[in-house]
Amino acid sequence: MDLREIRSFVTLAEQLHFGRAARVLNLSQPALTKQIRRLEEEVGGALLTRSRHGTQLSALGEQFLRGARGSLRDFDELLDRTRRAASGQTGRLRIGFGFHTFELVPRIIVRLRKSVPSMELTLRDMSTAEQVEALRSEKIDLGFVRLPVGSEFETLPVIEDRLMLVSSLSSDLPASLSLRQCVDRPFILISPDRSPTFHQHAIALCARYGFHPRIVQEVREITTALALVQAGLGLTLIPQSFGTTQFAGVRFHKLKDREAGWRVGAAWRKADSNPLLHRFLGLLRPELRRQR
Repeated sequence: MDLREIRSFVTLAEQLHFGRAARVLNLSQPALTKQIRRLEEEVGGALLTRSRHGTQLSALGEQFLRGARGSLRDFDELLDRTRRAASGQTGRLRIGFGFHTFELVPRIIVRLRKSVPSMELTLRDMSTAEQVEALRSEKIDLGFVRLPVGSEFETLPVIEDRLMLVSSLSSDLPASLSLRQCVDRPFILISPDRSPTFHQHAIALCARYGFHPRIVQEVREITTALALVQAGLGLTLIPQSFGTTQFAGVRFHKLKDREAGWRVGAAWRKADSNPLLHRFLGLLRPELRRQR
């Protein structure tokens, strides 16, 4: 059954005149007649009757009209939604991100929502390992991960980050502090189940100075680690990108080691045609240029 035939039937049912309906549809009258005949052959009965009183709907035609109008309405709504999605005016975007981009990602989302208020958005706080797996299984559309990642992804470098050492203001440690001076000190670290790559990086950096950190507690949140440092339980290592946050009672120590740094980038599946993904990237790129 051809959708054009259904639309022609509905128009004819409203006009009840072949000539007028043909003009509305921009068809010749014989072409319209052929469409209605094909439709009647497919449904197995007459949808209209012609008499000297004009064209009228049959009982079958009245029944078919009710369903046909609903079907056309549903199709037109589907077509409109699909066109809007294709142009990035609506749709779904699922983003994974970590503590490195807590400020950047929401800022871009606010701008995107202004132009696409009807979008369906999911934001998930995830480690790099979780994001890579979610990208591969198509559970998210975009991630903000440690670089490099697999060649199956497109990437865009976003920020350069570094490990930063944090001590308590009430400790006996100097204002200028390096890891070399922390061999026997207790540490609070981000747990490997929260961020395995970050945890491994912290361990590896300590190993450069010939020691394994004496971990007294592992936590899932940076703010928890800072609170424990503030309470005098030990030192912690956090991303420098988080160190701009005001947190009383602690001192931030920048680490000059080249190995302390890493890159964070946006990553998405190659050939992903999601229009909202590309609208987001279109807002992200100029934001990154402004920051450089």
